[in-house]
Amino acid sequence: MTKFSKNLKELFSFTRNERIAVAVLFVILMTVFLYPYVVPKPDINDDGFEDFKVLVDEFESGKVESEITKPAIKSNDSRQQKQPETFEFDPNTADESSFVRLGFSQKQADVIINYRNKGGKFKTADDFKKMYVVDEKNFERLQPYIKIKQQAGKPVENMEKSDYSTHNNTTATRTYIFVEINSADTAELKKLHGIGSYYARLIVDYRSKLGGFADISQLKEIRRIDDERIQMFSNQVKIDTLLINKLNINTLTAKELSQHPYIDNYTARGIVQYRDFAGRIENLQQLVKEKILTVEQAEKLKYYIKF
Repeated sequence: MTKFSKNLKELFSFTRNERIAVAVLFVILMTVFLYPYVVPKPDINDDGFEDFKVLVDEFESGKVESEITKPAIKSNDSRQQKQPETFEFDPNTADESSFVRLGFSQKQADVIINYRNKGGKFKTADDFKKMYVVDEKNFERLQPYIKIKQQAGKPVENMEKSDYSTHNNTTATRTYIFVEINSADTAELKKLHGIGSYYARLIVDYRSKLGGFADISQLKEIRRIDDERIQMFSNQVKIDTLLINKLNINTLTAKELSQHPYIDNYTARGIVQYRDFAGRIENLQQLVKEKILTVEQAEKLKYYIKF
């Protein structure tokens, strides 16, 4: 063996301890390399982020209330007055305790008071009936006792004051902006009291799935939109049911029918099977009779089906 070869062998030879160190280092490097592929990534819950987006949306639309001024939700919200009283009252001035005595729950009373605090007015008894928390039975019982005091002068419930005119020193007024909810884009929907970017996108997305709205109460089917929020803009909304996109129940496949929020996969297959058997569906009552649809389902779908 030459001197060069001997020196080369000594250069690349390892002692026992050095071989152990190299093996340990190799194991460490492989562990670091394989860790992302072996250990599963933790699930990330984005509910907190959804809450953040709602707060941002409410801030944009100017509807964030201070926790100090926001009415407290009391522990007996769901408890109804066991023996409702009847007495004359003005829904524009009655206090919270009066509504509870009249048979409303604490939460329902809060909704009415909040509606008034945000500028809502009741000009007639029928206006009070339009509140989502006032059901038909309660209204019939209370209607004879509703006494609304007429305000002096011309009612201005549907007007807003604008800047004073510098030209003639008079106060100019403008009417509320009304929004047709089946044709409005997100920019128009944001003109509604209580609706910002987040809620506007939710409304448009659900409208696309639904085909259009037949009644404002359908907005409650959207996550995070409740009676109290709807009441904030209900007097600004118009609904054109002629703009609703209808499903042809005699031509669509089960998969296509099941894309509608009111038709699940099981019901869609039942509709198609019955159609194949009967030849043609003439009305929804046929499907109710065959127990493919419930009466409630047929009532909801009547705006969305064509034959």
